[in-house]
Amino acid sequence: MLTLFVLVFLYLDDHIVLLRRAQVDFGSGLYSLPGGKVESGETARQAIAREVKEELALDIPEQDFTLVHTLHRQGTEGPFVALCFKAHIDSINDIHNNEPDKHSDMKLFPCDILPVNILPAHKQIIESVVKGISYSEHGW
Repeated sequence: MLTLFVLVFLYLDDHIVLLRRAQVDFGSGLYSLPGGKVESGETARQAIAREVKEELALDIPEQDFTLVHTLHRQGTEGPFVALCFKAHIDSINDIHNNEPDKHSDMKLFPCDILPVNILPAHKQIIESVVKGISYSEHGW
């Protein structure tokens, strides 16, 4: 069965918001884009709006999210699709790490200077978005 994830490319000028994962099942200590699984009965836009509110305490209307990339990934537990949306933020002061038990850090990074400790698939997504590439595959 294919799982659907949503991720968000929250940008401020030429910077994006990344979260460093705390001690979790997958990707501990690595930076990643905010996001998560789409729940049953939820649209992708509803899911990304919920995830942004849960993780960053930020209310962004669903219609403000624009789909910019689709990743088809062969993960450790099977294949999944991640839809990556983008949305603009006005200030880093508008957001904060709302789940410190799941994320040990939240930072803005220039899109062209990403941290070394980033999930490889998320790095691929960011690089693709910057280049205007709308679809990629990872892990096959």
